[in-house]
Amino acid sequence: MDIYDEVCNKIRAFNRFYTVQMELLSSNYLGSDYSVTETRVLFEIKNHSGCLQTDIVKTLHIDKSYLSRIIRRFSACGLVEKNRCDGDKRAGKLTLTEFGNAETDSLIALTNSRITSQISGLDRGECNALSSALDTVISILGKEEC
Repeated sequence: MDIYDEVCNKIRAFNRFYTVQMELLSSNYLGSDYSVTETRVLFEIKNHSGCLQTDIVKTLHIDKSYLSRIIRRFSACGLVEKNRCDGDKRAGKLTLTEFGNAETDSLIALTNSRITSQISGLDRGECNALSSALDTVISILGKEEC
């Protein structure tokens, strides 16, 4: 087995571990009414208010038809507003409604609480080591996104 096979196996093992730890395989993320993908879409709209659907497609590498269905559902539920762009009448800027902001803030708090409960038993050295390891992963694997 070469080094790439070993690293591939380690990454896959970590992914299997983490998806279970964070309950990412459930259709209702951490008991909410939203899937992991839907939660991430809400997060992206919150952090990039006025973004276009094409921006989210590029950022999340999500199928545009799937995203359209999500946005349509969010609009029907009163989470998201889609306002037409001046330059392109087909495109719409996405913003969260007051309700959408509250829901997203709740999901962020839920996620933070879950992570905090998982790391609450770690000492300062373990927290620093974990933080450093995560920075390293992002630094190495994120090179291609620059």
